[in-house]
Amino acid sequence: MTAGTVMAQAAYQMSPRTVIALGLGAVIGGEMAEGDISPGPAGSASFSWLALLETERRPFVLLGISLAGTRASAISDDGMDHTLTAADVRAGVMAGKTLGAFTPYAAARGFGGPVGWTLAGEDATGEDAHHYTVGAGLTVRPGRRFDLALEVMPLGEQSATASATLAL
Repeated sequence: MTAGTVMAQAAYQMSPRTVIALGLGAVIGGEMAEGDISPGPAGSASFSWLALLETERRPFVLLGISLAGTRASAISDDGMDHTLTAADVRAGVMAGKTLGAFTPYAAARGFGGPVGWTLAGEDATGEDAHHYTVGAGLTVRPGRRFDLALEVMPLGEQSATASATLAL
């Protein structure tokens, strides 16, 4: 199964070390062995804590936990369109170092959650093939209030994410 999502997120920095965020978006399509995945809603909530503050010689360490869910539809093995739902709880760690306008980092996350669908005319519950993802990213800050980021997670659950952030 492969699927694409688009998400807009609003975050609130509760303190210099803690951030909460809510996201709304959509599954924009995808594929399963039986057929295409149709668009549907997606949402997320997260909490992150800066466990180790960065210094001149020491990297930062950020811990996070998130909850996400999607609802779409897909053609099943019976040729009918059925609801496809997925929920995900994940916890992760990220460590990196700021070098001028660039912040490279390494990240690892563990997760789990059910995927619900219909197979052979019966409700079925599945799960991810992998319950971890490992990779790296780079954040670039061309201005004081604007960030661009790219993250690639090639081990475990494979993903690539690009984002732009504007601080108000």
